[in-house]
Amino acid sequence: MSSNDTKHVQTELNENEYERFREFASEHGLSLKEAGHEALIEWIERQQQADPNDPAFTVLDDLEDESLPSSAATDAREEDDLVDEWQGSDEPFTLADDPSAQS
Repeated sequence: MSSNDTKHVQTELNENEYERFREFASEHGLSLKEAGHEALIEWIERQQQADPNDPAFTVLDDLEDESLPSSAATDAREEDDLVDEWQGSDEPFTLADDPSAQS
């Protein structure tokens, strides 16, 4: 590679970061230049390897594909309203049927 084919990249490290980088390069038998080059290439490759099937990328599609059952209605009361209504008595109550159990 000729000098016309390369570009130079420069960064600043604080003393602790520099010392950690220097020690890491030394432990791996690399010059600072070689270690910096490898680190940048590896970082770029990792950033470009996003998994398109990661739920973080598909959650909106999943939500659009699902439709709520008609029984999934609410009266839009707030939790505080429900707590205020309950007086702490031992009145029995019945939970609504699980809509997913209906055929």
